[in-house]
Amino acid sequence: MTETEPLATISHHRLSPADHGRALTLGEFLDAEEQDGFRYELARGVVEVTEVPNDPHADVEWFLLKSLTAYDQGRPGLIHRVSGGGSVRLWLPGMVSGRNPDIAVVLQGAPKDDRDRRIPALAMEIVSEGRDARQRDYVTKREEYLAYGLLEYWIIDRFDRRATVLTRHGDLWLEHVFHDGQTASGLVLPGFAVPVAEIWPTPE
Repeated sequence: MTETEPLATISHHRLSPADHGRALTLGEFLDAEEQDGFRYELARGVVEVTEVPNDPHADVEWFLLKSLTAYDQGRPGLIHRVSGGGSVRLWLPGMVSGRNPDIAVVLQGAPKDDRDRRIPALAMEIVSEGRDARQRDYVTKREEYLAYGLLEYWIIDRFDRRATVLTRHGDLWLEHVFHDGQTASGLVLPGFAVPVAEIWPTPE
């Protein structure tokens, strides 16, 4: 995992959608409050504000969380915690970034960071609509999550109906792409497999 340095405390700031594109230090971002109803991330020193995901996004997240819960029940003792809804934030001081993955998996015995929080081994992002969102999940976070030290990164794309599973190989990602009719799997959770066609919400 990446080594981190203590984050400085600065004057208090309240983030809102108006702060999208604003330059902040990691310490300023860490100290800030956040207006409810939006999601905030720091991307290479710049605030990114996005709306809370819509129902199709949330339905995919719920399916994945249920799948991970079922896996944990069948193989107790491997997973320490699964968090969803952006309740985990990954700090990258060297990149001046703070990221909230849609889903994060912490394994039993995981080390803690300098804020006394256990470090995830696996993260999943569900691609939102728009070019910026695709760039963020496929390119920017791919680089950042490798630098952070994640062992595995899943990119779930409901628009292209595919799951891209990136597994760490030294300081590189090995990429495996799964489509409808295939079953997505990785290495961090042995035996965890998701039929890709079942991930997507059923049209109403």
